[in-house]
Formats: sequence, C-alpha cells, structure tokens
Amino acid sequence: MAEPESTSPSEAHEAFHLPPPSIWPPVLALAVAFILTGLVVIHVLLVVGAILGVLAFALWVRDARREFDELPE
Repeated sequence: MAEPESTSPSEAHEAFHLPPPSIWPPVLALAVAFILTGLVVIHVLLVVGAILGVLAFALWVRDARREFDELPE
C-alpha cells in the first residue's frame, strides 16, 4: 500500500494562489463591446473602444506583473 504523505493539508494548500479582484477584465470586455458596436453604428465608438482596450490591457498586465513580483518564492 502507499504510504501517507508527510505534508499536512494546510501545507498543501499554500501552493495555490488566486489573483485579487481586478477592474480591468470588465473594462476590456466593455472596450470590445464598443469596438463591435462601432463597426456597425458609429465609427467614433470604434476608436474609443480601441483606445480603451489598449489602455485596459496595458493596465491589466501592469497590475499582474506587480502582483507576480510580490509573490513569495
């Protein structure tokens, strides 16, 4: 039979990391909605959506990098 593992359940759960809540995924989704609406209705909305999408993506990546740098090794 297999021997029981020597790690306790609390030690096994320390390996999991969940990112904190972020506003940038919904903002990016809104930007995509603006882009798609702008393709059909108003081209100004397309430009606003593209700018908002690039900005939201860049800020999301920035926050993710900061969080990754703060993780214990």
